[in-house]
Amino acid sequence: MMPGHKKEKAKDIAVLMMAGRGERLFSSIKVKKQFFLLDGKELFLHSLESLCLSKCFQEILLVISKEDEEHVWQSISDDKIVNKRKIHIVHGGETRNKSVENALFSLKKKRGNFNVLIHDAARPFLTVPLIQNIMAKTYRADALTYCLPLADSLFKEDGKGIVYLDRKNLYQVQTPQVFDFRKILAVFEEGYDPECTDEFSKAVSAGLRTLTLLGDLSLFKLTGKEDLQLLRKLSVFVE
Repeated sequence: MMPGHKKEKAKDIAVLMMAGRGERLFSSIKVKKQFFLLDGKELFLHSLESLCLSKCFQEILLVISKEDEEHVWQSISDDKIVNKRKIHIVHGGETRNKSVENALFSLKKKRGNFNVLIHDAARPFLTVPLIQNIMAKTYRADALTYCLPLADSLFKEDGKGIVYLDRKNLYQVQTPQVFDFRKILAVFEEGYDPECTDEFSKAVSAGLRTLTLLGDLSLFKLTGKEDLQLLRKLSVFVE
């Protein structure tokens, strides 16, 4: 940086998705999975702290259920890393698509263009380097995602029996995903397949410039009770 030049402030925005109930886990852990305690800290705070520490964003939106608002604000105020950050809350909808839509529409009045990162709170091992890596490549595409090549053999059953699938060129999609805000907003405004719950897929269908980055096994999503053991094991190795 040249003498006399101030470092430009981040203008991008992060969205942390945490409005779901996590029905498949609720009966086992008796709490919404985003509030499940991992190493003494609620699950959503692990990702939120990394988003704050990355210094990539001017603000962070938390997409939550209206009923959780008081609890979320209390959790934020008790966390020394995030309690003084610029954090806003948006109420989610009945579906993932509606929740993302609510977040994007809440940003429509902001001037200029910027990038928006979308991440699932159920993927708690998001790290600062992973965030900074994807944000550093936003100049290369309108939509970016982390993904992993499939390592296991795959088959499907049909009326004739078991058919193995060629896993070459098959990938597991992860978050975070990052988008040119105005372009992903246009996708949601102009209409999309409601059966599609992946924002990157919508960008592909809309013909946006896309970029895939090699993901990380630690970005797995906590979905069912079988994931709890893996979650606890990974917490030992992921800072």
